[in-house]
Amino acid sequence: MEKYKEIANDPAKLEASLKEAWAKMDVKGQGFLTHEEFKAAAEAMSKSLNLPQEQPTEEEKAAAKKIADPNNTGKITFEGFKALVQAGIAKGKKEGKI
Repeated sequence: MEKYKEIANDPAKLEASLKEAWAKMDVKGQGFLTHEEFKAAAEAMSKSLNLPQEQPTEEEKAAAKKIADPNNTGKITFEGFKALVQAGIAKGKKEGKI
């Protein structure tokens, strides 16, 4: 977990890590993922990184969609993905987890 804390607290490392993760998720190279594609990719990545498999509440899912897809297009871009991760980091810091 220390590795993730280090990345979360270093903007340059975070940006590079996010770009690497996005490249693995956007396998079609379209520059966006549908909500379903994003969910599947995020679950697969969480499992491969051995992250806790917490099930978000409906309220948390709705909040995440607003962050990742603010215009409700049904598509998540890199910027939406980045905003979602940054919101998660901010929440983790507030809760003392990061």
